[in-house]
Amino acid sequence: MVVRRRRKYRKKLGGRTFHGDTKNRRGKGIKGGRGRAGAWDHKKSTYRYEVMGKKGFVPPRKREEVVINLRQINEIISSPSFKGDEIDVTEMGYTKVLGTGSLSRGVTVIAYSFSERAKEKIEAAGGKAVIKE
Repeated sequence: MVVRRRRKYRKKLGGRTFHGDTKNRRGKGIKGGRGRAGAWDHKKSTYRYEVMGKKGFVPPRKREEVVINLRQINEIISSPSFKGDEIDVTEMGYTKVLGTGSLSRGVTVIAYSFSERAKEKIEAAGGKAVIKE
């Protein structure tokens, strides 16, 4: 028959000194402060990631660019629902056009910014790269 063993802490629960000295149970002297006190000093391991997160602080002035490639623009202008010779990617939520891929026909692309390679490819296809202010 298998002998089932109890965990060691079960044996210690009745003792006076489990979890430290008996003085540690009295008063507020063992807590190390109230709430988030000591978050940067003696409570680092528990509070630091709650307060700041793992990756730190990102300045609010930093604007993330939402990019689109020429390959994706080419898919849009090649679809039967697209009519015209001008595409405004800012209305779709993109801010910058990158040069991966190519265009099958010349169109005017409107965006806030373009990479150098994207401008070259758009103009090589017979289109225009227009920067929107």
